[in-house]
Amino acid sequence: KRLQNLAMVKLAACVLLLCVLLPFAKAEGEEIDISSAVKILTEANFEHDTQAATGGTTGDWFVKFYAPWCGHCKRLVEPWEQLAKELKQERENGEAHAIIAKVDATIEKSLQERFEVKGFPTLLMFSKGQMYKYSGARDVASLKAFAKGGFKDSTGERVPLSAGDMPLADKLKKKVLAPLEKDMKQIWKLHKLAFFVAGAGFFLVGMIFGCCLKPSGKNKEKQN
Repeated sequence: KRLQNLAMVKLAACVLLLCVLLPFAKAEGEEIDISSAVKILTEANFEHDTQAATGGTTGDWFVKFYAPWCGHCKRLVEPWEQLAKELKQERENGEAHAIIAKVDATIEKSLQERFEVKGFPTLLMFSKGQMYKYSGARDVASLKAFAKGGFKDSTGERVPLSAGDMPLADKLKKKVLAPLEKDMKQIWKLHKLAFFVAGAGFFLVGMIFGCCLKPSGKNKEKQN
């Protein structure tokens, strides 16, 4: 009987814990729908599936970087799913169109950093080693036109390498020099006067220091 009571206490504790954690689990991301036509990408499968950096043979990928708490992202869920279903059907009929996918940027921080995702949702088309940012209307027709070739009318840029494939010099530049340059530009933008004052101060200190080190006339005569 004592063991039964202990088991009941454990069961009640588990149920209580699930009730407490369930709302937080749902808030972490969009609910997973196994029937969804939208592919889920993570750091683990992104490069393998998309071959984005190499421009490989898996075709074009239209990827949504989102945050679960973002209102614009929530409104895009249904159009994005509809777009994925329509293009999937067309691919099954033999047409070559982009695969529709999504990345939860609040979880996949490395992908957010790699592609410099600063706002949500960010929609990027990956095609033949290039990426194209979508900035048009978010209805199915507009998204579909972009995915079916409209992206070629915009300017693309080379897909950045993943951290594991990046040369050491590029890693240092991205991690150290780029943030430093950004900070200096920001300081210059906000505090131009401080730059001039600091520059003038260093100049005066240098002049004074130089005068102190300069030999006096008497010392010159002694040396002669």
